[in-house]
Amino acid sequence: MEKDNRLIYKVCGISSIAVAIFAVLFIVLLAFTFDFAEWKGIVNYQNAFHPIQMLTVVPSMLLAISYVVFVSGLHIYASGNKKIWNQLALSFGLLYAGISIANYLIQLVTVIPSVQNGMTEGLTLLVSGYSNSIFYALMASYFLMCISLFFAAFVFSKEDKNYKWIRRLFVCSALAIPLFLVGVAFDIAIIMMLGAMAWLIGATVGMFALGACFHRETHSLGINKGEMHG
Repeated sequence: MEKDNRLIYKVCGISSIAVAIFAVLFIVLLAFTFDFAEWKGIVNYQNAFHPIQMLTVVPSMLLAISYVVFVSGLHIYASGNKKIWNQLALSFGLLYAGISIANYLIQLVTVIPSVQNGMTEGLTLLVSGYSNSIFYALMASYFLMCISLFFAAFVFSKEDKNYKWIRRLFVCSALAIPLFLVGVAFDIAIIMMLGAMAWLIGATVGMFALGACFHRETHSLGINKGEMHG
């Protein structure tokens, strides 16, 4: 039983750290590689295109994959009546990952080769450089991740000081949804930025903290096992 618990703690701990790392890497690469210039048509986009602009695709896909591993491990970790919360977290997490991976695969498999080969007809609705493209509609999959984190928060005990902060951080990430929607509705960039920060801080800090908690749990089981054998 202890061996099984250690495995669960290790999977949850490592995957939570991976989620935090890939989320930070995604934001850092986005800041350095994304073309924020005003959209001037697909021809101009093609002429200015460099594959490095798509570098964020890599951490984004790894983020989705590691998040699936995390919520799957958490589903085993959750006990008793808390399983309902993680079942919801798992369901929304799988929806997020499926849509997100499909979105970035479209960029890798369809957009990049098409732009490089000059096949731009009908491509405007798929490219990430056009703010009204399907790409941004599918980016709303991160809202599903926020909802998943919100439900995952209730898996952890609010009585424990460490897990209490993790609960708060995961709930904080869900604030990204109303903030971002209000920012878009009223075209207020600062509110959209606050929404993005709520997601980034809630998800990354929460995941790093959770990884540390699971590491302690794993270490504690190892010590107890050693004492028993001793």
